[in-house]
Formats: sequence, C-alpha cells, structure tokens
Amino acid sequence: MSATIIRPEEWTADSNKALSVSLVKSDAATVGSEFHPQFTYPIFGEAEAIYGFKNLTIELKFGSTDLLPYLKVSYSEKLEDRDALASVIEEDKKQKRQDEETDDGHDMGGNEEEVSEIETQDGDNPGVTLREFLPKDVFTEEHQWLEQVKDAEKSFSPPGERVASYSQNGSTFEIWRAPISEERQKVLHERMQIFVLFLIEGGSYIDATDDRWRIYSLYEKSGDGVYTFAGFTTVYSYLWYKNAQVYDSTTKLAAESNDDFFTLYQRKRISQFVILPPFQGQKHGPKLYDTLMNEFYKDPLVKEVTVEDPNVAFDDLRDRCDMERLDKIGIWNDDGFTDAPVSKEWMQFARAKTKIIPRQFQRLVEMALLRRLKKSDRTAYRKYRLQVKQRLFKHNKEALKDLDKSERIAKIDEAYRSVEEDYYRLLSGVPVPQTDPEQEDVVPEPLPEAEPDPTFKGKGKGKHVQFELGEDNHDVKRAKVEY
Repeated sequence: MSATIIRPEEWTADSNKALSVSLVKSDAATVGSEFHPQFTYPIFGEAEAIYGFKNLTIELKFGSTDLLPYLKVSYSEKLEDRDALASVIEEDKKQKRQDEETDDGHDMGGNEEEVSEIETQDGDNPGVTLREFLPKDVFTEEHQWLEQVKDAEKSFSPPGERVASYSQNGSTFEIWRAPISEERQKVLHERMQIFVLFLIEGGSYIDATDDRWRIYSLYEKSGDGVYTFAGFTTVYSYLWYKNAQVYDSTTKLAAESNDDFFTLYQRKRISQFVILPPFQGQKHGPKLYDTLMNEFYKDPLVKEVTVEDPNVAFDDLRDRCDMERLDKIGIWNDDGFTDAPVSKEWMQFARAKTKIIPRQFQRLVEMALLRRLKKSDRTAYRKYRLQVKQRLFKHNKEALKDLDKSERIAKIDEAYRSVEEDYYRLLSGVPVPQTDPEQEDVVPEPLPEAEPDPTFKGKGKGKHVQFELGEDNHDVKRAKVEY
C-alpha cells in the first residue's frame, strides 16, 4: 500500500475515545454505563493517539466486585506498511502542531520532530501497550472471565476492616480500610490503580511496597451481600515532628521529662482520590472524604492532614466538607473567633485542634467570617477585606514584586474580588448556621496595599488569577496570583 494514497485520519484513533471502560456483573450487565478515560497519555503518549488501525475499539472491562480485568482489542484493518505508518504518525503530529499554532496565535516554527521507532512500535499493538499497565491476571477470553466474575460475587468480601457505612438512594454503601501490604488488598490495588491514570490528570502509581500506605475502598452492597466497587482513596502516614525548638539543647532535659516527647505522632497525606464514573454526582466523594477526616480528627496520634496536589474539583469538595465539618465541631462558636482581624493565637489554637494545614484553615476562617458578616457595616467589611488582602499579598509577593505600588494595589484588589466571588460560590453548597445573618449585596471598595511581611516564605498552590507583568522580548509575562 503506497503511503502517498493513505488518508492519515482514517488510520489515527483518539485513544480516549477508542478505549471504553466498564464495570460488569456476572450476568454481563454493565453497572451504570460504560465510560471513556479522561486521560490516556501516560499509556499512549502525549498525543493520546493510536496509529495504524481502522475502526479501532479497545474494551477494558472489570468484574464489578473484585475488579478482575478483561481486555479485547478489535479493528477492521491494520496498516502493515511500516513506512506508511510512519507517514501517518508524522502527518498527525504536523496537524496537531498547526492546530496549536492556530490556538496560540503565533508561529512555533523549528519544532519539527522525527517519528521515533518506539512510537511506531507502540502503535503496532495497543493491547500490548495497555497490558503493561494492567495486572498479569488480565483475561482475553470473555466466557472464562465471566465465570470468575460469578465466583467472586459469591465469595468476595472486602479486605481490611469496615470503617463506615451509609445509605443513599435506597442502597447501602460501605467504606473499608486496609494496609497496602495485606495480600488481598495488594491484588485489588494492582487492578484498581489504572483508574488513577484514567481519571486524574498527572496521576501516577504509588510505591505498593511501602507499608505506610492505607487504601480506603468504597463499595455498594446489595441486599443479598454482593459488593460492587465504587471508588477508593490512598493515604500515606508521615511522622509529625514537633517544633524544632523542642529539640534544642537548652530544652532537651525538660523535653525528656515529658512523657509526650517520644510519642510517634503522624501527619496524614491524602494522595489519590477516585470515584468511578458510574457513581459520580451522587455525593459519594464527600462521604469518603468525611470518613477520612472524622477518623483522623478522633485519632489523638494524628496531628495534621494534608492533600497531595489537589485539582480544582477536589479543592471545592474539600472546602465545602471542611466548612460543614467545622460547623458541626462548633469551632466558630469559640470565644476566640472574633470579627476580623482574627488573632494569630486563636488561629494557631484552632488549626491545631482541627488538624487542617495553615493555608487551608486561613481560607476556611475567611469563608466563615464572610458568611456571618453584615456587609452594610462598612468598618467591619473593610477590616475583613484587609485581612484577606494581607494574606494574598504575603502569598504572592514574588509574583507582585515587579509591579509598581499602584499596580500592586489594583491587582490585589482584583484578586480579592475573585476570592470573595469564589467564597460565595462555595458557601452556596454549605448549610448556613441559623446564627449567620442574611447577606447584603455591597460592592467592595479598593483598599490600600497591605505591607509586605519580610519573614514570609513559600508560594503554595491553588486557584489563581493571571495578571500581565509587562513585556520581555515581545512575550507577555504573566504571574499567577493564587488564593
């Protein structure tokens, strides 16, 4: 077949669309509906394309109970000519570069790439490529696989121990916790981990040989005791170190006389967090997150809970869950929680009590203050804005240092308005305590710039507003002012 008469689009498949994923019961019925991955670039490359096949479909099915996988790859025709395949890949890359140049509005010349032998080989067998990310027990014979799925439905019980259960939409759901080293959990984790690549941007596999990982798995349980896998989260335990001053030689003897000195406290880090698409939009994410936080809050050995590189959707979930949980704890009823500015001493006390990291707790305080603020009280409203702007300035001083004073004031004011708008959006999903007043629509006034804190360090991550900082070599420089 001559490469000159080949139409590259006929031999190029979007790997996200070509691959369908489903949870399947023993009667071959699909749980909910099949879904497509949001991301496949960790498997098929940044282009998320598979070359050399017509009408390519990849079916990846999992037993709904224990996630035993089944894989089927089908196509109507395969491009055997290696030179023609290389031409298809190069034409697709060229078209993508042209699309990027059009989107960016400027030429990206000089970015020509050779088609690598590895890319050509990857396109030669997408099933082989995908199996590198699946456990060894993947089935390719559907009948045999369904027999195993049927056996699992009769005998499967989740590994570890049940830590929570709840009813939702007439169904019962359970959350189970197990160390990753537990043998049955290890097998289950090998099967579930590919969902991290499919559903989390930038997701990667964790070190399954490290026993400090704990897996919290969510299941739906039928009336006859059959479990259906619905999601999971991974949590890592670090040692929590006390203030370094405690270990100074001047305080060593006093510290050693304290029985608490050698207690092995922990910092928990929530890493991967996945609710499978058939169960999304049903409030299972908040249930799973609340289960974690309630457990850690009650554990005297846990001193702090962090989240690894959360995306915007998880940030929203965490903000709303944390606000509702702190309402129930009653932290905002403490005498030390006053109108803005809230004292640093109370902030330290309350943050330690709630086990929330500093920046997240600051934002929750700001939301709680805004929620109960009478905006018609101009003085109180101005003090509140100043407190928020001081945090924004400290958090972004590196990004703002190249602006003159008037520009910094304008940018911080713009960032504040975005913060306030976002807080109202988040609070709209949180039940309002009866003690909070009804909000009044008042347009914020610009405030003088908060003075920089020379001791502030670190930038952090989060939502942001982009500001132009000027031009350099005809390229506009931008800073992300995070909030």
